[in-house]
Amino acid sequence: MMSRGWHVLAASVSVLAVLLFLQSRSVRADEVSAMDTVHGHDVWKIKSVLQKNEEEKPWVTLGRLFGKWGTAEGGVCEEHYGILPCSVSLGGNAALLVIYGYMLLQAAQLLSDGSELLLTVMSPGIIGGLVLPILGAFPDALLITVSGLGASQAEAQQEVLVGMGLVAGSSVMLLTALWGACLIFGRCDLIPHPANGKLVAKDRTLTKGFSLTETGVTSDEQTKWASWIMMATLLPYIVAQLPRLIGLNTEGNFFIALAAIISGLSLIGYCTYQLVAPWIQERRIMWAQHRYRRSHALHKVSHLTHQQNWGNLFTASGEPNEEVLLKLFGHFDPDNDKHLTKTELKGLILGLGIERHNGQVPDEDELQHWMSEFDVSRDNRISVDEFLQGIKRWMKSSSTATKKKNGAVAIDSQSSDHHGWDFEAQNAKFDLASLEEDSIEDEEDDESKGTPTRGQVIAKAICYLIAGAAVAAIFADPLVDAIGGFSKASGISPFFISFIATPLATNSSEAISSLIFAKRKRKKNISMTYSQIYGAVTMNNTLCLGIFLTIVYFRGLLWDFSAEISVIFFATFIMGTVAAFRTTFPLWMAFIGLALYPLSVGLVVFLDFVCGWH
Repeated sequence: MMSRGWHVLAASVSVLAVLLFLQSRSVRADEVSAMDTVHGHDVWKIKSVLQKNEEEKPWVTLGRLFGKWGTAEGGVCEEHYGILPCSVSLGGNAALLVIYGYMLLQAAQLLSDGSELLLTVMSPGIIGGLVLPILGAFPDALLITVSGLGASQAEAQQEVLVGMGLVAGSSVMLLTALWGACLIFGRCDLIPHPANGKLVAKDRTLTKGFSLTETGVTSDEQTKWASWIMMATLLPYIVAQLPRLIGLNTEGNFFIALAAIISGLSLIGYCTYQLVAPWIQERRIMWAQHRYRRSHALHKVSHLTHQQNWGNLFTASGEPNEEVLLKLFGHFDPDNDKHLTKTELKGLILGLGIERHNGQVPDEDELQHWMSEFDVSRDNRISVDEFLQGIKRWMKSSSTATKKKNGAVAIDSQSSDHHGWDFEAQNAKFDLASLEEDSIEDEEDDESKGTPTRGQVIAKAICYLIAGAAVAAIFADPLVDAIGGFSKASGISPFFISFIATPLATNSSEAISSLIFAKRKRKKNISMTYSQIYGAVTMNNTLCLGIFLTIVYFRGLLWDFSAEISVIFFATFIMGTVAAFRTTFPLWMAFIGLALYPLSVGLVVFLDFVCGWH
């Protein structure tokens, strides 16, 4: 089977052959036109007869669509690199849009493949925090840069609409159409959470079809934070638009520069957060492990005191019952020396029936955890005072203790006491299992990818990255010109062309991978999918917007993008708000995202052509 590299090479050669063919036809047409001018009427007559005969052939009519047919008199275009064709006709530019867009799609896919390969052999903090976000936004950033490098200021003012259309179209498409599609593809049955009763999606289970309220998806808490970060990066849009919002009589260059600086600082802050995110996840797992050990141990202690009829763990005032705790200590201190050795502590752990959250017997790490929590003097044994202080600290930090003090749980019932600890232990167990499941699955995924050497993987990744960057650099400028040519030939604003068409090229690989992830119908996959979407929009709001604002500022361009800024803010704020306050999304919410896409396009049209914001 041919590798992906050979497929890309074959496709590139095929595309190049088509481009050369079209270009050769264009050159021959120009030469014939020049000969007509030199030889005068006689040649014109001969050509008229030949042309009349040729018009009877159907392929000539098709050829005109992609050649000089229908162009204004004197229409010319400039070839790229002396080899890539251009056109001034509607059909010709439409064909070039498809071809150049396809090549940019291949560039984005190569960059994505290279980044994923690096992620398998290098630090996830560095690759995930710096390399992946920047490389993912590289094609978009390059297009924006090229769009603002027109030879004259007037050309730059017109072509920069392509850059703004790309930023707006990419963000809106990801947050609306793709977000809703992922929810539809990834939906599972919604069932009550075993600990708190809230509805959550049951992985890989779909028996309720297209129920709008009983099917949906559930993401993790970290994904919710990603949506908050995404909304925070809307600040540069507000700053750039501020003079228009408050009616300042200024061109707003200061505010544009300030917005560009904020975008740059936001990019640095976001990459820094991504760098420390793996460390944060590790800390979350450690805290979840500690929480489970504490709540599970107190649940077992409550169960034992209930069996022995020693009384409640809490007094009537909601404070830890020291008398019951002393009985517990004495039960596992057979020599009555007021100290628990490691052997006696191990007997306490086993005697209480404490087990790990996966059902396994406690290991040496469990014993060391208890010693570190209770042995304040570090003499390798726990005194009665140390035990009382440690167990009281665990009890006071628990949610059950808070409920008892607030009167939410009866304090005179051993049964309610026992069930309160059981509820907290089950809740902690569920949270820890969810966190560790993600970590274990990541390791399993890595192990299942084969065993090439580290050097081979890095070399292959670098080849993909270089090839992707080169293809993007080569075809970015021709694509921008094709958009401009199609705009002139059709009379449609280049903003709308880039808003709708360009994101299909630059974000197609990301959209396809997101849908594939979502179809696996697991919490981990939908969390990764939505995190990718929020991360891509965050990069648009930082890196891409920062480049765009820098171009506007240094080239002294007129700020004429109020409608475009408004639609980005509109879509990002609505979808960010939807994602920021919940982790479970019923199926009916998908239609909020899907409906926002045409509404966003309609909003730009309304603001531009009805309200006259341009």
